[in-house]
Amino acid sequence: MIEEKKRFLSYELGLLSLKAALSTRDRQYPIYDKGTKVWQRTRAKNVLREWLVEIEGKYINGIVTEAEHISFIAEVAEGVSNGLATYLHRGRFRVGVAQKLVNVHLKYLWSAGFCPEPPHCPIDGIIRDAAGISYLWTRSDSIEEYKKAIQELKTISATKGLTLAQWELKTFRRRDDEEDL
Repeated sequence: MIEEKKRFLSYELGLLSLKAALSTRDRQYPIYDKGTKVWQRTRAKNVLREWLVEIEGKYINGIVTEAEHISFIAEVAEGVSNGLATYLHRGRFRVGVAQKLVNVHLKYLWSAGFCPEPPHCPIDGIIRDAAGISYLWTRSDSIEEYKKAIQELKTISATKGLTLAQWELKTFRRRDDEEDL
């Protein structure tokens, strides 16, 4: 029964990861091309789910170095772009969106106790604004911009005596949750 519970949670965390990574308020840089139909988005989400399975296999079984992690994010961006170019805005699954998918899924898996602490954290508008950095995750298609943003966040997290993943977990609050505080 333990394996069934893990399988169930893994699938549900995958849904949350997809929702988080594919949700953007940036109308100039949507995920999908304007002509992409709903049924085509389902195909795209199935391809993305395959990457989530890859993430789990890669990270659950041990520590992944930071260099391997960065390389994997670039691989996801290229792999999804190559497989789904006709469905994607400007034919690209941008690095910023890929980092959000990979990092948010790892955050969920880590929080659920399925994998070790990830080397990075998801960067979205909430974390960008909390840290006061300028990284536009929805628009960025540069691994160098991503690495620069990570360095900026590491500097901030170090001042708090926390790892990057710990700092983000402590800092992240949904915008609508702030009203309840």
